[in-house]
Amino acid sequence: MELIENLLQLLVTFVGALLSGIAYRKSGRQVYFLLVCFYGCFTLGSLYWTLYLLLFDTTPRVFYVSEFGWVASVIFLRILQATLSTPEERTFCCRRAWLAPAFGVPLLAFYCTFGDILSNLIWCGMMVWLSFCAIRGLVYANGQTGAARNMRYFHIGVLCFAFAEYLLWTAGCFWPNTSPESPTFWCDMLLTFAILGLLPATRKAVDA
Repeated sequence: MELIENLLQLLVTFVGALLSGIAYRKSGRQVYFLLVCFYGCFTLGSLYWTLYLLLFDTTPRVFYVSEFGWVASVIFLRILQATLSTPEERTFCCRRAWLAPAFGVPLLAFYCTFGDILSNLIWCGMMVWLSFCAIRGLVYANGQTGAARNMRYFHIGVLCFAFAEYLLWTAGCFWPNTSPESPTFWCDMLLTFAILGLLPATRKAVDA
């Protein structure tokens, strides 16, 4: 079932990269190019993971090549987030944004008891950063009118992605099995749909 799950994620990210590429070709907008990079890097990470499963019938147990692709995809997502934000949004004071580190830092300490400390620092650090900027952007967008208000769809999409990642990591600590009976399987499916949802969320934000 892990192979099927990863094949589905590979297909979803590939389709996301393809559709983003078509949107970039039609509009020439930089945000779609960054979205291509996000989906493309995630696709490469999923491709290596899936090939490893096919060839060795097991998952990598060390710092694996897939993680480089996934880390790169999140970096591109953060660049996309910064590109879409306005100077006013970036300087907007929002105390609710501090919920991101308040939620993420305790989880980081928890994850470090289960896995590699460096890997957890990188991943949780990026999720806290993404979540902080997304919460701030969401609060700012809700105070706007017209097309500027549509940015909230993108920020909600980023928050769904971060939440799905946290949920998957937490479930994996308690249920490492990836069968359909395991919550980890369904959390990974949720992450797949959250990844796919970033495309329409971005389109809604920039094409209004």
